Amino acid sequence: MNERAADKQKVEAIYPLNTMQEGILLHHLMAEDDQGFLNVQCVIEGDLDLNRLKQSWEHVIQRHAVLRTSVHWEDLKKPVQLVRPQGTVNWVVKNWTNLNETACLEALNAYKKDLKTKGLNLKKSPLTHIHVIQTDKESFYLIWSCHHLLLDGWSSSIILKDVFSIYDALKQKKEPSLPTLPSYKSYLNWLKGIDPQDAKAFWIHTFKDFKSSFLFNTNKSKIDHLSKRSILLTKETTQKANDLAKSYQITTNTLYQGIWALILSKYSNSQDIIYGNTVSGRSGAFPNIALLAGMFTNVLPLRVLATPDSNIKDWFKTIQLQQLEARKHEHFTIDDIAEWIQHHSSSSLYDSLFIYENFPWDDIKSDAITVHSTESGITTTYPVTLTVKTGTQTAIYLAYNDTILSHSSCKWIFDCFEIIINALSNEVETTLDTILKCIPRVNIDKLNNTDKKKIKIEAVQRTPKNKTELELLKIWETLFNKDGISTNDNFFEIGGTSMMAIRLFTRIEKTLKVTIPPITLLKHNTIEALSNYILKDDSKGAWNYVVPIKPNGTKNPLFCIHGGGGFVFFFNPIANALDNNTPVYAIQPSGTNGHKNIHQSIEDMSADYAREIKEIQPKGPYNLLVYCFSPAVGIEIADIYKKQGDDTNLIVIDSIIKQEDFTDPTRIRMRLSGFLKRFLHNPFNAIKLMVSNNYERFLEPTMIRLFASTHKKNLEQIKQNLIRIYKRYKWDKKHPGSTTLILTNKPDKKLNPTYIEAWEGITDKTVEVLQTEGQHHQLFSSPHADLLAKKIQQAIIENN
Repeated sequence: MNERAADKQKVEAIYPLNTMQEGILLHHLMAEDDQGFLNVQCVIEGDLDLNRLKQSWEHVIQRHAVLRTSVHWEDLKKPVQLVRPQGTVNWVVKNWTNLNETACLEALNAYKKDLKTKGLNLKKSPLTHIHVIQTDKESFYLIWSCHHLLLDGWSSSIILKDVFSIYDALKQKKEPSLPTLPSYKSYLNWLKGIDPQDAKAFWIHTFKDFKSSFLFNTNKSKIDHLSKRSILLTKETTQKANDLAKSYQITTNTLYQGIWALILSKYSNSQDIIYGNTVSGRSGAFPNIALLAGMFTNVLPLRVLATPDSNIKDWFKTIQLQQLEARKHEHFTIDDIAEWIQHHSSSSLYDSLFIYENFPWDDIKSDAITVHSTESGITTTYPVTLTVKTGTQTAIYLAYNDTILSHSSCKWIFDCFEIIINALSNEVETTLDTILKCIPRVNIDKLNNTDKKKIKIEAVQRTPKNKTELELLKIWETLFNKDGISTNDNFFEIGGTSMMAIRLFTRIEKTLKVTIPPITLLKHNTIEALSNYILKDDSKGAWNYVVPIKPNGTKNPLFCIHGGGGFVFFFNPIANALDNNTPVYAIQPSGTNGHKNIHQSIEDMSADYAREIKEIQPKGPYNLLVYCFSPAVGIEIADIYKKQGDDTNLIVIDSIIKQEDFTDPTRIRMRLSGFLKRFLHNPFNAIKLMVSNNYERFLEPTMIRLFASTHKKNLEQIKQNLIRIYKRYKWDKKHPGSTTLILTNKPDKKLNPTYIEAWEGITDKTVEVLQTEGQHHQLFSSPHADLLAKKIQQAIIENN
């Protein structure tokens, strides 16, 4: 079936990608070495009926929807997986019976390497490629090329079992009898019903008193490729490990995880160890989840405190208890966990991964054939990944980037397994300190980085020129845990990874309320380029002053005019709390966005703001929110619109006209009265507030001018200019529209009447007064922002 014919097929279902799948897709698109590509391999011995095997796969493709699934992302806001009602298999059959065993293994490795180089087109059908290679009269290799984006290791074992169960039934001329599968749609609906509160409580408790973790890739170097090495523990050491697990009453999984934690503790000289731990995603109560094939694997953090005086047996049991509890909550992402524990200081809690391979790879036997030696390979995008596969001899695999881990360090890690297992066997009842002292010190070689790609550093660091770039910069600095990122720095060249990209776009969606696929980063990999893409995605494009905080919605927008500091990002909480159908835009002053012509008057500023607001909303009434120093701007814009025949609804947040008028006797008495009341109530706080206010007003501008960064100096210049032109403004116009004054309760009961009187004196219409909670500088943060948003919503409804 060709691609065009496949595209015309009826679509059975469309599903979103989960977080892990999005990360794998991004890596698939950007990496030279696609770590998601899998060659699932097994050996078939016996009288194989190739035609019957093909029929078996056809049955399995109809049984498992994931085998009829393709992935699509171009021109879509979010990538999706698309299920067709029919699917096919691409078959390749080869005969290598003329090769001896050595030549056959060499040819097999070369063949699989070539398959990986060619890769898979995730958008095209078929995605199931089966290669049957005959090496003897009754000996065959079966290689199934597939992708980790759609299938985890557990799923590949499910499918192979089903294939050969059907093969056996067909041989006996029976109708294949397999249990009914649940639908993926039902599984997604089940996920939506999971209450996150228990998971949140567990992770907060797990990371109590957490400060920082050891990372291999401290410099966030770009990871281009992974080297791979492995060892087999001796049969004697393997048996010792199994005996230790029994004596400690723990699983071998827990034993090897604890050994890995000890190795990391010695390597990093740290007692607080965190690494990623793969989980199957099948521990929940969803019926028959063990039969469903797909991509359910997740990675959870495992935190191990390697306190020297801990009893070794109790310590291992603590690790096992944490694992068991964590798997009750294995459906939540690392982003969820990082948000719950308020970890915002780094790109990741960990950058190493531990895999314990326990897929149900039992040999499959029937009357005519035996299927054995099944393996699926290791896929990872982490700088360091350790995999343990148990058996008669335990196999230890290490996938690592050789720019951050040397060959000698790898050998040291492998040696540590034998050393620790033997030490534990000799010291059954002991402390961690005793075992750690048995481990030799690691000599971390200085790595030869001459072959690493050097990051190009431009002479001039570019700073944000609009709100979108500013917000993106803040997100990048949080992800990379460093300041000084330029808006033209390449995300991947400064150490960004595919999973970091997923976190990046999750935060972009939360902060900017813009949903764009992570693959956008492949073409738009700088803050500047990504900002241009985001603004271009908006039908109105970018502006000099308008910042789209929440651009979607059909109601008249709310336009929030900056305060005296020129900032606008503090409006985000009320934007989020307002009706979802009410768009919210902020207005920022010139200078914060690279626009060099700083306004010299309130009138000029208002004219420019009014023009850009008109581009978004051609006709009134206009909802203008003013705060602190912006009431004059709101009045001027309202006057402009009145002359054009449009009404304006002015929403004033706890602000008075002539904010900086220190000569008015009434204002002087208000300030003195307020200070005395605060002093009598709490002298220390009153003086502290007075000193703080005077420092901000008089001394801080000088300190910033002398010592601050260029960016901060620029912001301070903008702030001082706003104060200057505000002082020069002549209050000779009356506001022609409606006015809603939202006030806080103040200690001095005379203040609010003075505010009301001042506003009633500048308009001929009634001033609507609403009360809210919190102090003036707290209004736009939680929990006060939610109540303030309700009052703003009320003002919008009543005056539109």
